[in-house]
Amino acid sequence: MAGKKPVIEKPKLPKRRVSPKPKNNADHAALHYGFDLVDIKDSLHTTKGSDMAEEEKVKLMKFYTKEHDLKKDIPKRMLFYNKPILKEKAARGKKNNFGLDIIGVEGGLAEAFVIKTALSILVDEGYKDLTVRINAIGDKESVKRFEKELTAFYKKNLTVLKAADQKKVKEGKSLELFSANKEYLEELHAEAPKPLFFLSEESSNHFKEVLEYLEEINMTYEIDNQLMGNKNYFSKTIFVITGIEAKGKPKKELARGGRYDELASEVARKRKISAVGLSMDFKAKTKVPKKSTTKKTKHDVNIHLIKIGFNARLKSFEIMDAMRKLNMPLNHSMDETKISRQIEHAIENDSRYALIVGHKEATEGKVLIRDMETFSQNEVRLTDLPKYAKKLI
Repeated sequence: MAGKKPVIEKPKLPKRRVSPKPKNNADHAALHYGFDLVDIKDSLHTTKGSDMAEEEKVKLMKFYTKEHDLKKDIPKRMLFYNKPILKEKAARGKKNNFGLDIIGVEGGLAEAFVIKTALSILVDEGYKDLTVRINAIGDKESVKRFEKELTAFYKKNLTVLKAADQKKVKEGKSLELFSANKEYLEELHAEAPKPLFFLSEESSNHFKEVLEYLEEINMTYEIDNQLMGNKNYFSKTIFVITGIEAKGKPKKELARGGRYDELASEVARKRKISAVGLSMDFKAKTKVPKKSTTKKTKHDVNIHLIKIGFNARLKSFEIMDAMRKLNMPLNHSMDETKISRQIEHAIENDSRYALIVGHKEATEGKVLIRDMETFSQNEVRLTDLPKYAKKLI
């Protein structure tokens, strides 16, 4: 008698990400670029000054570690929150806050992604004259070397320092003094050591990669040698975004962030984990971009962007911007390099179409649009993508 045939269970695929309805411009931009909204319970804080942004990252990592079993893997996540997760008692319920974080991605693309998304949000909010100030402070060993040289420099010039600042040097607060931007110290700091000169090879290469991304996607940035953060939080890169809210108003800081690999590893109790994020503080507008006027079927169109190579990853920002004007979000595997894995992700996400960009397409300004059901595909110029994409819905 023949035995029963073994029952083969189909592997369970990850559930397709269901994006919540955006409530404002900031939500819309973050969801479009692939960030997932997370709900983190707020709590009171006692932190003062710029350390607020850093303390938020501690709480975010605690949330992330509770969500995932890091003994098996370190899932790559693009997260955003649209309300304060740290509040002062007097300001509870009054302060607006928005955060963007990418966890599990080592390359400089992560910095470019959070900065690009933040800039898009601020443009939608009506801010003008936006500038990214960025600096490389390196890993802990790089910071130690720089701090040692900086302290020695200050001690040689103690007579230039005011009594209160001399005390800071003696108390081991040289980094705090260096980033204070005091007018009377401008000439002295012009001759002081710079963090960039003390970077490890790995940190130096990482910073070059970040700048290359920023240059290729035409972001206005300036290297600020005195831009520092709490040395116990951010590492490698740190950045701020400044801008003008309205004509006649002064330029102000709108976002602050950086890479915090070492902090993330410490909080997650993991040997190595990568994380980049920024925190924004502004009054969000409730206006949301108008819906596309094109006809829609009864099913939402799910599109997955597949990027092959460095040039294609650079070009992906242009593609996302074009699709955003049509209010058509894209799924994507942010730093996945293998086309096979990206196609798998597209299938797992139940994508109807895939936009494929390789080195050739990126160089020629084109994109391949593949029908994931029939596997037929068409080559379209990026300039014609918006017009062609309307036909997909």
